[in-house]
Amino acid sequence: MKILFCGKTFPRACEMLQVLLPNEDIRNCSDDQVIELGVHVDVIIPLMHKLEGALIGSTSAKLIHQWGVGLEGVDLATATARGILVCNVPGDATANADSTAEHAILLMLGVARRIHECFASFGKGLWGAPVGEALMGNTALIVGLGRVGKALARKLVALGMKVEAVRRTADARLEKELGLVHASDLSHLHVMASRADFIISTVALTENTRGLFDQRLFECMKQSGFVINVSRGPVVNEHDLAEALAGGKIAGAGLDVYSREPVEPDNPLLSMQNVFATPHVAGSTRQNYEGIARIVADNLLLFKNGKTPLHCVNKTALGL
Repeated sequence: MKILFCGKTFPRACEMLQVLLPNEDIRNCSDDQVIELGVHVDVIIPLMHKLEGALIGSTSAKLIHQWGVGLEGVDLATATARGILVCNVPGDATANADSTAEHAILLMLGVARRIHECFASFGKGLWGAPVGEALMGNTALIVGLGRVGKALARKLVALGMKVEAVRRTADARLEKELGLVHASDLSHLHVMASRADFIISTVALTENTRGLFDQRLFECMKQSGFVINVSRGPVVNEHDLAEALAGGKIAGAGLDVYSREPVEPDNPLLSMQNVFATPHVAGSTRQNYEGIARIVADNLLLFKNGKTPLHCVNKTALGL
């Protein structure tokens, strides 16, 4: 099989799959080579690359398999119309949900404990400064109660936080099991935001959630509040966030995802002292990558042997 990883992001992915499938032709390419090299392959792994319509319309590939969950960059309708299977790796099939939830906590701690200022304190000869904010006793509002949201809720409750959530559908049993103080739907977001100390996005990117974290939301928040995003970059309006941070409307932000990735080096959010930023690594743990690599490898072998891979999101539409 000819298998193409699109772009140079997540470099370990290609290496790990090659170990599991040593006899296959596996390569990755730069973004500007995707259309040229993607025409004559059997499998496309998009990574963070948004697959061009021209590529989906002309490729010989019969399988598009994401390295992880997100399929925002895949034109599912066009792929289905061409009979191309589209698969991903659900968050609860590997360590992705727990890895991402752990990283959300890292971002919360990093910005609340003022890590940037801690680093600077060494050069100034300061000890015992700055004074940060603890998580325990504070209120966390999780926006999106999917796999990552559930994993995060359990961890934050264990840390002594009061946890609320915005979710799509009510589930009183689940909410009680997670130890939530309160849960409601999206229409109550701004009211709930006004009493939260940390607002964490774990929500899927849809037309309803694009730009959800905007000026209106930030104006509802406490001045001491923090915004955390481990979901998808476009959920946050970055211009509005930068203004809220610069103007002291909110205390800080912890970001792992951005509206454009790779992020532009002159993005003002990267140079703010009240922003703790990481380069989309919430799911980049050994445990998660090993799980993803095994599922992708197994699925590619099923595909090679004429069988339907697992976790195909358009299987029903293709009549399989």
